[in-house]
Amino acid sequence: MKVLAFDLDDTLVRWKPAVAEAAVRAAAAAAGSIDPAVLVRAVRQTWEDLAVPLWTGRMDEEGITRATTSTLVAALGISPDEGAALYAAFVEHLSGLIVPYEDTAVLPALRERYRLGVATNGLGPVQRAKLRHAGLAPLFDFVVVSAEIGVAKPDPAFYEVVQRAADAPAREITVVGDNVTRDLLPARAVGMAAVWICRNNEGLEETSWDGPVVTSLYQLESMLV
Repeated sequence: MKVLAFDLDDTLVRWKPAVAEAAVRAAAAAAGSIDPAVLVRAVRQTWEDLAVPLWTGRMDEEGITRATTSTLVAALGISPDEGAALYAAFVEHLSGLIVPYEDTAVLPALRERYRLGVATNGLGPVQRAKLRHAGLAPLFDFVVVSAEIGVAKPDPAFYEVVQRAADAPAREITVVGDNVTRDLLPARAVGMAAVWICRNNEGLEETSWDGPVVTSLYQLESMLV
């Protein structure tokens, strides 16, 4: 049976909108005057700067919490205690805002024709919790999380692990993701097929991707054979 391997964030579950909204809610509930734009920018910049150690498992959740709290303290001019409370509130709001896209309703039908998997960068407990909270975990035959294997996308070696987890030849695996550079090109590099999920046609004019594109997971049913 052929395999579909899905990216998680902004492919199966809403991530970027959840981060922005969590910043707004955390800022509104803070004791002082907090600019949510500064808050979300500081958080995103820290996560981006530390993406490699985080995604490859060299930094844990406690480490990223300390680093992000320190960044918030500097960016917002608040005390360490205030920074810790603000980040804790942000994370709490974020966990409740990560929801599946409506078109994930097609996954049970796809599962009748394909083995399904998840191939995601991130911390194991965090990414697996997203799948559980979204109600998607039972739909997948395998889940590969970068921090659990010590290698992250866009390293093609990540997809070699995915291939082993899928227990299928690379040519029988199709990767579906929202990021061309991180999700799709390295999958192609190891012989897999790849489909770009480009919701709301965002970024179509800005990429040289020459492979298949869908704007909804529902389109996969007719595209794949």
